[in-house]
Amino acid sequence: RGKTAREATDDIINNHLPKLKELKLSGEIHVNNIDVFCEKGVFDLDSTRRILQAGKDIGLQINFHGDELHPMKSAELGAELGARAISHLEEVSDEGITAMARAKCAAVLLPTTAYMLRLKQPPARKMLEEGVIVALGSDFNPNAYCFSMPMVMHLACVNMKMSMNEALAAATINAAYALGKSDTHGSIQTGKQGDLIIINSSRWEHLIYQFGGHEALIDYVIVKGKVVYQNERCGTMSSY
Repeated sequence: RGKTAREATDDIINNHLPKLKELKLSGEIHVNNIDVFCEKGVFDLDSTRRILQAGKDIGLQINFHGDELHPMKSAELGAELGARAISHLEEVSDEGITAMARAKCAAVLLPTTAYMLRLKQPPARKMLEEGVIVALGSDFNPNAYCFSMPMVMHLACVNMKMSMNEALAAATINAAYALGKSDTHGSIQTGKQGDLIIINSSRWEHLIYQFGGHEALIDYVIVKGKVVYQNERCGTMSSY
């Protein structure tokens, strides 16, 4: 409050990040990623570059918001800086898509945002065809108040024309990749953290195909190999 974008950028680089580095080294906090909202009226491309580079210099992974409301060349910048992931990308350029594919920079697409804000959909099909690692997120926040990843996957299939297999991979292993955690999370494999759900259906696709009512579909939630949730109606209702 009370600062221009340039003043805020200088403050982040000269004060916030050095303090963050100090707190990390002392073990008081643990943080992996640095994020900037690269957008008109927020942080422009130059300010974004300066903040992200400064974060990278203290060992943070770059994972930021870009190309949401206006084409900002965020994708090109992220690829250049070696970003792990960029979120939104409704206004990404063709050149940005190509750059992200080459840099193995994940695109975190947020179908709830485009739906609720009536934005154009991010070009998921073009990204997939060009080899971009596509992840999905809920964008849970006051203007996209959605907890449900099954709903996110459903919207991705309907509005972004992803297949159910693509949506499942995007919400699991590719989402883990976007966080730098695909070696330990995101798929059911020996040696990885045992996080999974058990659904009451003969086909896994019902998790996406079914529109709402997932409280009747999910029987168990398992985290680190332990059951943390069991549906009281477990086994009494089922999908076809």
